[in-house]
Amino acid sequence: MSLISVQAQKQNLTLNQVLDRAQSNSLDAFLQKNTYLASRWEYKAYVADGLPSLSLTMNPFNYNRSFTERYNSVTELDEYKEQQSLYSYANMTLSQNIKLTGGTIYIDSDLGRLESFGASSSKSYSSTFVRVGLSQPLFGFNEFKWESKLEPLKFEIAKKEYLLNLQNVNVTAVGLFFDQVLAQLNVEMDSSNQVNAFALYEMGKKRFKIAAIRQNDLLNLELNVLKAKTSLAKSLKELQQTKFDLNVFLDYNENESKYLVLPDAVPEFIIDVNMALELAFKNHLLLLEEQQNIWEADMEVDEAKKARRFQADLVVSYGLNQESETFKNAYQDPINQQKVQLSLEIPLLDWGKRKGTYKMAQSDREVIRLSSKQKRIDFKQDVSRKVIDFNLQRELVYNAQRADEIAGKSYRVTLELFKEGKASVLQLDDALNKHDESRVQYITSLKNYWEYYYTIQMLTFYDFRSGKLLEAEFNF
Repeated sequence: MSLISVQAQKQNLTLNQVLDRAQSNSLDAFLQKNTYLASRWEYKAYVADGLPSLSLTMNPFNYNRSFTERYNSVTELDEYKEQQSLYSYANMTLSQNIKLTGGTIYIDSDLGRLESFGASSSKSYSSTFVRVGLSQPLFGFNEFKWESKLEPLKFEIAKKEYLLNLQNVNVTAVGLFFDQVLAQLNVEMDSSNQVNAFALYEMGKKRFKIAAIRQNDLLNLELNVLKAKTSLAKSLKELQQTKFDLNVFLDYNENESKYLVLPDAVPEFIIDVNMALELAFKNHLLLLEEQQNIWEADMEVDEAKKARRFQADLVVSYGLNQESETFKNAYQDPINQQKVQLSLEIPLLDWGKRKGTYKMAQSDREVIRLSSKQKRIDFKQDVSRKVIDFNLQRELVYNAQRADEIAGKSYRVTLELFKEGKASVLQLDDALNKHDESRVQYITSLKNYWEYYYTIQMLTFYDFRSGKLLEAEFNF
């Protein structure tokens, strides 16, 4: 059975089909999607923290039987008395964090029941019909304010990172695709070379008998047969490995056989360097990550600065409560309940610890800012270099394709000359080597072209073939 007929029985896959499969079925794409979903749920949790929360706290059963110390006014002595009590409690609270000030405002209601057993049994209820309160740190570090800046930014970074990683999946898929294409090519060339080498060796034996070639040429022809067999065995092993790698990556059955088909031609366009740079700095997550690092450094400075000062917390509440021996009366004629509490913490002596923490945070912030500038310079150089290489690679693909055509024609001419006795074995070997090398070089140039393209797409978050931003194709 010929190699062509074997290929016809296999399922053909194009580069675009491999890329589509990689995005939908590869383990890498699955991991990236779930990583993004985790970030999305984290952001939703942050959004929920900014909304009012309603909670119910209950202690339905708290029984206590023990001896407790009490003062006897008759004997004027402390003595132990047995005590039995059953306590139940419930509280419902509606609270809201205040991002602007860092405080918390709440409305709550509670009900408690206490029953004592023994010689002097009793039962009573305590209720707070409604209470409004505020807990507010004064002059302190406001964590809510920084979260309101950082959390939305982190979610935007998670989106960009998801897109970036998906483009990295494309780059990996391109590499695996062309690795198998090269392995296929090597098998095809080695199979053809083995057939030709054997045919030429048989021809050489006949010509040697009539003294048309020297013994040294006949030995070289025999050596070529052995080389072809060895090379074919190696290329078959390499093809098996590349097929396995691609099948695993695309989540195909490991034993499935797919024949990869080369793209017809490279697209007829070049990428403008300035446009690519503008898109990269506008869309890439680098700038967002820099902003996050700077804001986090600013937050550390702010926290360290506020920690150097005295800490003050204000707690204010107003409510209506009542106490009674019956449940019904516990909610009748409630009286005012008021609370105002101011707590202070003043640092007196810490041996310069707070000052050191503050200065260290300032230094770290300056390092981050300087590092950010260097990262921008490196990023600009990387994008520019990739675009220049891509634009040049298109010409290299055309040159490699033309060289492949010329080398193939040269080999066929030399083969006919050898059959006519007008070319030596060395000339035939040289033409064959150049033919094989030119075919490999053409495939390699195609691989480089598409790797450059998808790398630039990864850096700019822009599909230059369709003229669309990558974000437009995803539903976040």
